[in-house]
Amino acid sequence: MTAMLTKCDFCNELSGDPENSFGRLYGTHPESRVLFRSDNFAVIPSLGQIVEGYLLVLPIKHFKAAGDLPDTLFEEFTAICGLVGKTLRRSYGPHILFEHGTRSEGVGGCGIYHAHLHAVPLSPLLDPVESLKAKFPYTEMRDLTEIREQSEGMSAYIFYQDSDSRTYLFDAPNLASQYMRRTLAALLGANDWDWRSAGREDRLLVTLNRLSSHFDSPAFSVSPGSK
Repeated sequence: MTAMLTKCDFCNELSGDPENSFGRLYGTHPESRVLFRSDNFAVIPSLGQIVEGYLLVLPIKHFKAAGDLPDTLFEEFTAICGLVGKTLRRSYGPHILFEHGTRSEGVGGCGIYHAHLHAVPLSPLLDPVESLKAKFPYTEMRDLTEIREQSEGMSAYIFYQDSDSRTYLFDAPNLASQYMRRTLAALLGANDWDWRSAGREDRLLVTLNRLSSHFDSPAFSVSPGSK
Protein backbone atom coordinates (compact mmCIF):
# COMPACT_ATOMS: atom_id res chain seq x y z
CA MET A 1 0.00 0.00 0.00
CA THR A 2 1.36 3.44 -0.92
CA ALA A 3 1.93 5.74 2.04
CA MET A 4 -0.61 8.56 2.20
CA LEU A 5 0.43 12.20 2.02
CA THR A 6 -2.48 13.57 4.04
CA LYS A 7 -1.37 14.99 7.39
CA CYS A 8 -2.74 13.56 10.63
CA ASP A 9 -2.06 14.18 14.32
CA PHE A 10 0.91 11.79 14.41
CA CYS A 11 2.23 13.01 11.05
CA ASN A 12 2.10 16.60 12.31
CA GLU A 13 3.93 15.74 15.51
CA LEU A 14 6.66 13.69 13.86
CA SER A 15 7.25 16.32 11.17
CA GLY A 16 7.64 19.11 13.74
CA ASP A 17 4.31 20.81 13.03
CA PRO A 18 3.13 22.30 16.37
CA GLU A 19 -0.52 21.58 15.53
CA ASN A 20 -0.78 18.24 17.28
CA SER A 21 -2.30 16.90 20.49
CA PHE A 22 0.97 16.51 22.37
CA GLY A 23 2.14 20.01 21.43
CA ARG A 24 -1.11 21.61 22.54
CA LEU A 25 -0.89 19.92 25.97
CA TYR A 26 2.83 20.17 26.68
CA GLY A 27 4.10 23.04 24.55
CA THR A 28 7.88 22.93 24.93
CA HIS A 29 7.94 21.32 28.40
CA PRO A 30 9.01 18.77 27.29
CA GLU A 31 9.52 19.75 23.69
CA SER A 32 9.24 16.15 22.46
CA ARG A 33 7.96 12.82 23.76
CA VAL A 34 9.98 10.75 21.29
CA LEU A 35 12.02 8.12 23.14
CA PHE A 36 13.45 6.53 20.00
CA ARG A 37 13.43 7.44 16.34
CA SER A 38 14.91 5.81 13.24
CA ASP A 39 14.38 6.85 9.63
CA ASN A 40 11.22 4.76 9.57
CA PHE A 41 9.76 4.40 13.09
CA ALA A 42 9.30 6.19 16.39
CA VAL A 43 8.57 5.09 19.96
CA ILE A 44 6.58 7.46 22.16
CA PRO A 45 4.59 7.30 25.42
CA SER A 46 0.86 7.38 24.82
CA LEU A 47 -1.29 10.29 25.82
CA GLY A 48 -3.73 8.90 28.38
CA GLN A 49 -1.22 6.61 30.06
CA ILE A 50 -3.74 4.44 31.97
CA VAL A 51 -0.60 2.81 33.43
CA GLU A 52 2.92 4.18 33.61
CA GLY A 53 5.10 2.89 30.79
CA TYR A 54 2.36 2.77 28.13
CA LEU A 55 4.18 3.16 24.80
CA LEU A 56 3.31 3.40 21.11
CA VAL A 57 5.41 2.19 18.16
CA LEU A 58 4.49 3.90 14.91
CA PRO A 59 5.84 4.39 11.39
CA ILE A 60 7.05 7.84 10.38
CA LYS A 61 5.23 7.59 7.04
CA HIS A 62 1.46 7.47 7.08
CA PHE A 63 0.05 3.95 6.86
CA LYS A 64 -3.41 3.24 8.22
CA ALA A 65 -2.56 -0.14 9.76
CA ALA A 66 0.53 -2.16 10.60
CA GLY A 67 -0.83 -4.84 8.30
CA ASP A 68 -0.24 -2.42 5.42
CA LEU A 69 3.48 -1.95 6.03
CA PRO A 70 5.63 -3.08 3.08
CA ASP A 71 8.18 -5.88 3.33
CA THR A 72 10.99 -3.33 3.30
CA LEU A 73 9.84 -1.96 6.69
CA PHE A 74 8.53 -5.04 8.43
CA GLU A 75 11.84 -6.48 9.62
CA GLU A 76 12.75 -3.21 11.33
CA PHE A 77 9.24 -2.87 12.78
CA THR A 78 9.31 -6.32 14.39
CA ALA A 79 12.85 -5.76 15.70
CA ILE A 80 11.84 -2.46 17.33
CA CYS A 81 8.72 -4.03 18.87
CA GLY A 82 10.90 -6.81 20.30
CA LEU A 83 13.31 -4.31 21.83
CA VAL A 84 10.43 -2.27 23.25
CA GLY A 85 9.13 -5.44 24.88
CA LYS A 86 12.52 -6.18 26.46
CA THR A 87 12.71 -2.60 27.75
CA LEU A 88 9.29 -2.84 29.37
CA ARG A 89 10.08 -6.20 30.94
CA ARG A 90 13.22 -4.79 32.52
CA SER A 91 11.45 -1.71 33.86
CA TYR A 92 7.89 -2.85 34.57
CA GLY A 93 7.56 -6.62 34.15
CA PRO A 94 4.91 -8.41 32.03
CA HIS A 95 3.27 -6.48 29.20
CA ILE A 96 0.93 -6.87 26.25
CA LEU A 97 1.04 -5.57 22.68
CA PHE A 98 -1.97 -4.71 20.57
CA GLU A 99 -3.05 -2.80 17.51
CA HIS A 100 -6.54 -1.91 16.39
CA GLY A 101 -5.92 -1.80 12.66
CA THR A 102 -8.47 -0.24 10.34
CA ARG A 103 -8.33 0.23 6.59
CA SER A 104 -11.29 2.65 6.41
CA GLU A 105 -12.03 5.66 8.58
CA GLY A 106 -15.70 4.71 8.54
CA VAL A 107 -15.04 1.28 10.03
CA GLY A 108 -14.06 0.55 13.60
CA GLY A 109 -13.29 2.89 16.46
CA CYS A 110 -9.67 3.82 15.92
CA GLY A 111 -8.76 7.18 17.47
CA ILE A 112 -6.11 8.15 14.87
CA TYR A 113 -5.96 6.44 11.49
CA HIS A 114 -2.17 6.18 11.46
CA ALA A 115 -0.72 2.76 12.31
CA HIS A 116 0.40 2.53 15.94
CA LEU A 117 1.07 -0.52 18.06
CA HIS A 118 0.38 -0.24 21.79
CA ALA A 119 2.84 -1.71 24.32
CA VAL A 120 1.31 -1.75 27.81
CA PRO A 121 2.67 -3.06 31.13
CA LEU A 122 0.01 -5.43 32.50
CA SER A 123 -0.17 -8.21 35.05
CA PRO A 124 -0.98 -11.64 33.57
CA LEU A 125 -3.84 -11.82 36.08
CA LEU A 126 -5.55 -8.94 34.23
CA ASP A 127 -4.77 -10.09 30.68
CA PRO A 128 -8.04 -9.89 28.66
CA VAL A 129 -6.98 -12.41 26.02
CA GLU A 130 -9.56 -15.05 27.00
CA SER A 131 -12.33 -12.48 26.84
CA LEU A 132 -11.21 -11.42 23.36
CA LYS A 133 -11.13 -15.05 22.22
CA ALA A 134 -14.69 -15.52 23.44
CA LYS A 135 -15.97 -12.44 21.60
CA PHE A 136 -14.24 -12.43 18.21
CA PRO A 137 -13.17 -14.93 15.52
CA TYR A 138 -9.40 -15.26 15.70
CA THR A 139 -6.30 -16.90 14.29
CA GLU A 140 -3.30 -17.72 16.45
CA MET A 141 -0.09 -16.59 14.78
CA ARG A 142 3.57 -17.45 15.18
CA ASP A 143 4.49 -13.80 15.68
CA LEU A 144 3.94 -10.24 14.47
CA THR A 145 5.41 -10.97 11.05
CA GLU A 146 2.19 -12.74 9.99
CA ILE A 147 -0.05 -9.75 10.57
CA ARG A 148 -0.20 -8.63 6.95
CA GLU A 149 -1.01 -12.05 5.52
CA GLN A 150 -3.57 -12.90 8.19
CA SER A 151 -5.33 -9.50 8.05
CA GLU A 152 -5.69 -9.45 4.26
CA GLY A 153 -9.28 -8.65 3.32
CA MET A 154 -10.25 -7.49 6.84
CA SER A 155 -11.71 -4.00 7.14
CA ALA A 156 -10.58 -3.89 10.77
CA TYR A 157 -8.75 -6.20 13.14
CA ILE A 158 -7.13 -6.45 16.56
CA PHE A 159 -3.57 -7.73 16.68
CA TYR A 160 -2.85 -8.96 20.19
CA GLN A 161 0.21 -10.37 21.93
CA ASP A 162 -0.63 -11.60 25.41
CA SER A 163 1.50 -11.46 28.54
CA ASP A 164 2.97 -14.88 27.64
CA SER A 165 4.02 -13.60 24.16
CA ARG A 166 1.38 -15.63 22.30
CA THR A 167 0.05 -13.71 19.30
CA TYR A 168 -3.44 -13.56 17.82
CA LEU A 169 -5.32 -11.75 15.09
CA PHE A 170 -8.99 -11.05 15.81
CA ASP A 171 -11.50 -10.20 13.08
CA ALA A 172 -13.13 -7.22 14.78
CA PRO A 173 -14.99 -4.72 12.58
CA ASN A 174 -17.21 -1.96 13.93
CA LEU A 175 -15.68 -1.69 17.39
CA ALA A 176 -16.53 1.13 19.77
CA SER A 177 -14.03 3.98 19.85
CA GLN A 178 -10.84 3.05 21.75
CA TYR A 179 -12.24 -0.39 22.51
CA MET A 180 -9.02 -1.86 23.86
CA ARG A 181 -8.27 1.19 26.00
CA ARG A 182 -11.78 0.95 27.48
CA THR A 183 -11.19 -2.74 28.18
CA LEU A 184 -7.85 -2.18 29.91
CA ALA A 185 -9.12 0.74 31.99
CA ALA A 186 -12.06 -1.35 33.21
CA LEU A 187 -9.74 -4.21 34.21
CA LEU A 188 -7.57 -1.74 36.12
CA GLY A 189 -10.56 -0.15 37.84
CA ALA A 190 -9.96 3.17 36.11
CA ASN A 191 -12.11 5.44 33.96
CA ASP A 192 -9.35 7.33 32.12
CA TRP A 193 -9.58 5.35 28.88
CA ASP A 194 -10.09 8.34 26.57
CA TRP A 195 -6.72 9.71 25.48
CA ARG A 196 -8.45 12.76 23.99
CA SER A 197 -9.49 13.82 27.51
CA ALA A 198 -5.99 13.55 28.93
CA GLY A 199 -4.31 16.64 30.30
CA ARG A 200 -0.69 16.95 31.35
CA GLU A 201 0.14 13.67 33.04
CA ASP A 202 2.73 12.94 35.69
CA ARG A 203 2.79 9.33 34.46
CA LEU A 204 3.83 10.41 30.97
CA LEU A 205 6.63 12.57 32.36
CA VAL A 206 7.78 9.76 34.67
CA THR A 207 7.73 7.33 31.73
CA LEU A 208 9.95 9.67 29.70
CA ASN A 209 12.37 10.10 32.60
CA ARG A 210 12.46 6.43 33.52
CA LEU A 211 12.86 5.00 30.02
CA SER A 212 14.89 7.62 28.15
CA SER A 213 18.21 6.15 29.27
CA HIS A 214 17.13 2.67 28.09
CA PHE A 215 16.38 3.95 24.61
CA ASP A 216 19.62 5.93 24.48
CA SER A 217 21.57 2.80 25.42
CA PRO A 218 23.60 0.92 22.78
CA ALA A 219 21.52 -2.12 23.81
CA PHE A 220 18.56 -0.48 22.06
CA SER A 221 19.75 -0.47 18.49
CA VAL A 222 18.24 -1.84 15.31
CA SER A 223 20.63 -3.02 12.64
CA PRO A 224 20.08 -4.80 9.35
CA GLY A 225 19.21 -8.42 9.99
CA SER A 226 17.86 -7.71 13.50
CA LYS A 227 15.19 -10.09 14.71
